[in-house]
Amino acid sequence: MNAAKGKKRGRGRQERARGERSDGRELALMALCHLESYDVDERADALDIFWANPPGVGQEGAPEIDVWSAKEDVRSFAERLLGILDEAGTTTDETIEATSRRWRVARMDRIDRNILRLAVAELEAVPDTPRGVVLAEAVRLAARYGGERSAPFVNGLAESLAKRLRP
Repeated sequence: MNAAKGKKRGRGRQERARGERSDGRELALMALCHLESYDVDERADALDIFWANPPGVGQEGAPEIDVWSAKEDVRSFAERLLGILDEAGTTTDETIEATSRRWRVARMDRIDRNILRLAVAELEAVPDTPRGVVLAEAVRLAARYGGERSAPFVNGLAESLAKRLRP
């Protein structure tokens, strides 16, 4: 019995940590979608606006962006992913386009392309996240926020990206 309780407690800590990263990915996705409405030279100010006035606050069914951004570990992970993408510049989109045979990034749905950008960032620069977790999280985000065909699309392309970036 005690061993089972110990295992259960250990899983709880892992679930909390995984939950914080999951929330961080969602927060980063919301920020990326927000930033797309701005020119590149305006994005730093736009990100400050995003953090100060999270979209959807108080709206029923809206993501809990304000709650997530108030949690240090969640926001820190979101900012880490955003920083990786900012530093990479256009190479992330080039990687996605080189892997996708039929779709240019500009033609992809906003949610789908930003989920794929996050997946590339994490696959390339966050080696402590297992490849399977990156893929599962990408599909989860696509199913939650994307269109009817987003999850299968993101799943297929993210899997190809993972094979390319982390064989």
